[in-house]
Amino acid sequence: MITMNEMNHPIRQNISLHRKRLGMTQEQLANRLGVTYQAVSKWENGQSCPDLMLMPGLADLFGITIDEIFGRSGNQVDLRSGLVLELLFDGDVRDRNGEEHHGRMVGAAYGVDRFGLAGRSLALNGRDGYVVIDPPPVLEEAYTLSVWCCYDPQTILRGWHSAIVSQDGHHEQRSIQLSTRDKRLTLHGFLHEPDLSMDASLEMLHWYHVVVIYADGQYRLYVDGEMVAERKGSYTPYPEEPLYIGRKSTEEPYFYFNGSIDDLRIYNRAIHKEEVRALYLEHGYKPVPVLASPEEAEVVPIPVLNGLDDIRMTFHKQDLQPAARWYIHYLGFKALIEEEYFYMLTLYNSPNLILECTEKPSSSESLGQEASFIFSTQREIEELRSYIEDAGASVLRVRDEGFAWFMDLTDPFGRSWMIMREK
Repeated sequence: MITMNEMNHPIRQNISLHRKRLGMTQEQLANRLGVTYQAVSKWENGQSCPDLMLMPGLADLFGITIDEIFGRSGNQVDLRSGLVLELLFDGDVRDRNGEEHHGRMVGAAYGVDRFGLAGRSLALNGRDGYVVIDPPPVLEEAYTLSVWCCYDPQTILRGWHSAIVSQDGHHEQRSIQLSTRDKRLTLHGFLHEPDLSMDASLEMLHWYHVVVIYADGQYRLYVDGEMVAERKGSYTPYPEEPLYIGRKSTEEPYFYFNGSIDDLRIYNRAIHKEEVRALYLEHGYKPVPVLASPEEAEVVPIPVLNGLDDIRMTFHKQDLQPAARWYIHYLGFKALIEEEYFYMLTLYNSPNLILECTEKPSSSESLGQEASFIFSTQREIEELRSYIEDAGASVLRVRDEGFAWFMDLTDPFGRSWMIMREK
């Protein structure tokens, strides 16, 4: 015969496990549920079970499902397994995981968290505030990054901006850059792979829970407990590269985050969707719906061109590096990417300057026949090709460069254009 204690074993075990995971005493849990601490003690001893009316509140508080309380979940939720970094920003930037990857705070303060509690999140001014972790935890074949963020209404939602978490040394040591492009949370593909973005536009002052998971050559992006995007990709760890919170590894002014960041956790494994949900609902968080703005609800045609992304110049290989050095030294450009046959330079507040190598001498007239600028588009590349040709232009070629499609064309007046469609 099965005893009451055996029947209650999964329930008492899970209540005790998740209460301790949240750092709560039996009395604190009892107060949240409106019962006595003796009742909680009996649940965990297997002497009794919670009333069925308490189960939904208990599940919400733990950030799990009712099935998980009963031990019926296919995947066990263990938010401590594989945890290599935990910064809760509850008045300090210490690693609560015990690995001692403590942060160093610069120009930041502590603000209100998603529960309305003061001094329980990282408050950033968008100018010079950030936290750096050096050395960061070592990640290898798989990782999960979980973080909360809230954008200040003064944030300028244009171009690349507002880095949340970055381990991006620019020239070669580029591992992670979770930041923002225009109005969307975006995981940067570093030009070699497509970016990974949420579809919906950001709402200011909304607390977003963002989870990036990488394993087996696949990235997944979760926002507020739901997967919003995925793609194939690669990951190269650079353990000597510092990890920044609230800015990029470089001092580009538009990447300083303006708003609040909270509860950063990094795992050396891919957590599963039930654990993503548990992190989102942790401490009894009640999801707040994001309302679509009027401009999102309105259906508008996709423009042919979005804007000028890059200015492109070609050089003979012997002139490429001297030209780049001249632009950096005399014109104030900063190098974003430096490769043997390719440079990307920036002034931060204008289109990038792309310098590419050609086998033809710089004095050749053929250099002037290629477009010196790159416009971006959101239209599908084949649709754009038909549109351009119907308008009387000649499409010379369409190139797949991995992270984007490039279309070279000549307009009816003989001028060259290049249009980029990111994947």
